[in-house]
Amino acid sequence: MTPPLPVLVDPTRSLLSSRCRSIMTADFEAAPDPQNAEPVGDPTLIRLRSDLAALRRLGKQYDGKSGDTEGVLRLVTPWLPVAEGRLQAAEGSSADQARWRSLTDEVHASSEADFVTASSAARSLLRGLVEAFLPGPSVSEIADRVRRGIADGALPPGTLLSRMRILADAGLTSASGTRVDLALQDLAADGLVVVRYSNQVLVAGPRSAYDQATVAADLLRVLVSTGVYPLMSSLPVQQDLSRLLAADRSIVSRALHRLHEEGYLSVQHSRRAVVRPVPPAPVSGPPTLEDLVGRLRSAAPSGTSLDRAGLRKSCRRAKGWWHRRSVPDAESLREVRQSLVAAAADLLPLAARRHPDDPDAHAALGFAVTAALHDWPAEREIEVWRLACAATAVLDVLDLAGDAT
Repeated sequence: MTPPLPVLVDPTRSLLSSRCRSIMTADFEAAPDPQNAEPVGDPTLIRLRSDLAALRRLGKQYDGKSGDTEGVLRLVTPWLPVAEGRLQAAEGSSADQARWRSLTDEVHASSEADFVTASSAARSLLRGLVEAFLPGPSVSEIADRVRRGIADGALPPGTLLSRMRILADAGLTSASGTRVDLALQDLAADGLVVVRYSNQVLVAGPRSAYDQATVAADLLRVLVSTGVYPLMSSLPVQQDLSRLLAADRSIVSRALHRLHEEGYLSVQHSRRAVVRPVPPAPVSGPPTLEDLVGRLRSAAPSGTSLDRAGLRKSCRRAKGWWHRRSVPDAESLREVRQSLVAAAADLLPLAARRHPDDPDAHAALGFAVTAALHDWPAEREIEVWRLACAATAVLDVLDLAGDAT
């Protein structure tokens, strides 16, 4: 989790050092009134950008030994009251308040520092003000939007939050990305989201009772018991299984070892899992193509579009839901599932004709049918996962059908 910005000094103390105060006295008449900062709008942005350009010019004059520190402070000091006004306006966001405290404290501290330190602090403050004066909701308003989504169930536990999506929903551009990051810091401090080391942000909260390794093992057990993976046959390598099961390899490994312990599979390090010749429960022989196609056609709704572009779009939707851990409404799930079933019924015969004697291709067809049809779960999160598995399998069948489509 990104740590909150440090509070360097007690905010109740005077925010102006003697050096800053003397410079500010000379230039205060030209500074914008912090009480009227919000309505100033474009003229304020123009002046901020002009001062940033002037700061860059001072930087170009720096020879590595000495620089115009006084000039830097003359540029940035008039903006301190504005930044302190932003601190007061950020009352609803502890992360935003910490941000403005840090920015102003660094400028105050730089009054006794070298040119590089002073110009870096000034640049950070002016850039922060430029972003703050861009239109759009504040940090606390963005956090409140996400809070409402979590509270009403639109963002269930485990949902992957996209910073770009939050920006777009708030009507902001990437230039205001700092607001989203600060809002997520506030939400993390409240325990509503979790920030991973990879910088992914997930909605926190009690997770569903299901364990993904368990449901993955359940699907693999069905594939063995129905003969999709026949006795003595090898399962796909773990990398391919991870893709088919839309799961991390660690989860796939746990699922395989669970079936190994149950006696369905033989699992050895660095080798493909093999179906044991004598499993602990009766298994069926490999399903015929006619059986697979018959099952699909009996379940496929009439009038479903078989357009290949539309099929790929449905597959992307299904996989996207699972990647974001979002749970769409039941009607959307049903529509995508029906399109996958109808497409698989159309594609299976074409794929089988192109690969008549390929056991791996036949297993891929069986996986697609099982993922698309077998006992859809009542839990919506598991249903989203199964739909992602079915989408991956149908895309594989589409590739196997190749030019025949």
